[in-house]
Amino acid sequence: MKKIAGILVSSLLLLPLAADASISTKVNSSNTTYVSQITNIGPWSSMKVQYTNDKTLPTLTLTKTDSRDYLFSDKTQLVTDGVASDLKLMATYRNPTNYRTQTSSLGRYEFNQEQIANIQNAKNVSLQVSFRNTSTITWKISEKVLNEWKEVLSRGQSQVSLQNTSLGMNNHAAHHGG
Repeated sequence: MKKIAGILVSSLLLLPLAADASISTKVNSSNTTYVSQITNIGPWSSMKVQYTNDKTLPTLTLTKTDSRDYLFSDKTQLVTDGVASDLKLMATYRNPTNYRTQTSSLGRYEFNQEQIANIQNAKNVSLQVSFRNTSTITWKISEKVLNEWKEVLSRGQSQVSLQNTSLGMNNHAAHHGG
């Protein structure tokens, strides 16, 4: 019996690890993508911030797996240090899983340049995620997750800056015959 209790306690200690985030870097021939993906955190089965240095803006993808469909809305807001701004809804998907008892609903949003700057300087960030078919979920981003978002955004911004700098130098040299 003690052995079973020990296994249960050990299992419970490992549960928070499922929500641990980590930053990954994906490189292919044309670009580099920085990703922070977290599973089973707050109301989300998955949350991902992704920034690719191919001149696109970073995205936030939220996935909710439940017995009902969640129809993500374009009325979702990012709140940084008490200031709300609208996130741009890029795509929404619903995928039946688990033999019609569970549905995986996904909403993908795009951050604008002002939101990127606000996140990088923020002490508190939360999301007010609206749905077309149910009530809004307000969720405060933990400090650990916020720090990962800042790192992903910083890495992506620095890569875009490096690209712009090298292009600027090439254009300058070509213009002056160099």
